[in-house]
Amino acid sequence: MTFSIIGRCTRTGAFGAAITTSDLAVGGRCVRLVHGKGAMLSQHRTDSRLGDLGISLLAQGKSAKDTVTEVCASSKDIEWRQIGALDAKGQTAVYHGRRMYSIYTHHTGENCLALGNILDNDQVTRAMADAFVADPDLPLGERLMRALEAGRDAGGEIIGPLRSAALRVTGEHGIDAQDLRIDISKATAVEDLRVLVDAYADRADILRQVALAPEGLPVMRSLFDASIERINELGLEARFPTARHRDRWVLRD
Repeated sequence: MTFSIIGRCTRTGAFGAAITTSDLAVGGRCVRLVHGKGAMLSQHRTDSRLGDLGISLLAQGKSAKDTVTEVCASSKDIEWRQIGALDAKGQTAVYHGRRMYSIYTHHTGENCLALGNILDNDQVTRAMADAFVADPDLPLGERLMRALEAGRDAGGEIIGPLRSAALRVTGEHGIDAQDLRIDISKATAVEDLRVLVDAYADRADILRQVALAPEGLPVMRSLFDASIERINELGLEARFPTARHRDRWVLRD
């Protein structure tokens, strides 16, 4: 009851994934990524340890094929699982367990793999892969998001509603460019994720600068003044002497 896509950006070395399901909190369980190294999906009666193993192998430089082979050999319950890998060369590999009873498919495009189970029809993952490759000049996160929306529009899961969704894209310095999740939605997880993705677009660069170069960002004046006022109200000036050292911060309106 999950459909997902993993993709690679040849310009930046980023790997990313977009995923949705009618269950809760799918993003934390099924997706594993390492910047410049690979992407791993583990779904259908998910065992997140398989994703952990797979991404560790990809991080060591193993191929997608060898990674999936080793992951499958590690589990006595592999026939309940659906596994997908994308390696640093853009190669893909999948395994569909024989205990899956539903429509399950995968489709590949250049630098992407779409994977799904308990699907409405056998064209869902094809639509996703096609959407991903349609405009390679777009940022990786947008390509993945459009692919997820295409999977929904092509029929998606056989029984909804979609209650969780996630989009993640790796970045340099060990800081993800995007890691956005809708862990619970009444019925519109993909739509809710789109709203979050669009809202985050204007924040991504600022939040990256917060992590990498905090001295370069001024402090919001309203927060600064409100903090000083509250410190004074509580008589905490000796403990928090911000007002006496205002010149240590650059403020912005």
